[in-house]
Amino acid sequence: MNTSNTDVANDKNIVGTVSEPLEYQRLAFPEIVLFRAEPRTDMRGSVMSSFNAPQLSSLGIEFTFFQENHCVSPKRGTVRGFHYQLPPHGQSKLIRVTHGRILDVNVDMRRGSPTFGQHVVAELSPDGWSQIFVPEGFAHCYCTLEDESEVIFKLGHPFAPDYARGFSWNDPALGIQWPISDEEAIVLDRDVNRPGFEQLDDLYPYDG
Repeated sequence: MNTSNTDVANDKNIVGTVSEPLEYQRLAFPEIVLFRAEPRTDMRGSVMSSFNAPQLSSLGIEFTFFQENHCVSPKRGTVRGFHYQLPPHGQSKLIRVTHGRILDVNVDMRRGSPTFGQHVVAELSPDGWSQIFVPEGFAHCYCTLEDESEVIFKLGHPFAPDYARGFSWNDPALGIQWPISDEEAIVLDRDVNRPGFEQLDDLYPYDG
């Protein structure tokens, strides 16, 4: 992973401060960024940085979070998604796992994009406080890989029910290699009965 060398403290004109940037890695879709940090440990325990707004800005990510949600899934195989919101209520997300492990999957919803309909996968766990930034224009889903998995979402926009959309998590046309079978999955009826990706009319524009 890379570490930002941008002096974000100086960008804010705050004299005598030190930035604590996270390590980062752009995934196959460069708009989606994986972050992690190493803890500083002493006799009291440990501490590490989990959010750095100026660093996000230095990477071209303009993200001000509106709300934070904490999701608890008691059982392995719990599936949440695929979900997204249409403009002008697109919802970017910064996602971190505090307990357990998840397989995090994101699909490009931007019609005309070179990666339209393709997906990118990352495994998240508390090790190194790994987290992922998902911008607007991508549909998000995850599957828990362990019992008692807990996930924190920082959301860049409030929930807008009239603009919320989704599609089938296990649509075979997407070619996603899930670690569970359809029978093992714990999924809301709402998400089981979603349309397939190719049936969608409500998509994002692509501005290049």
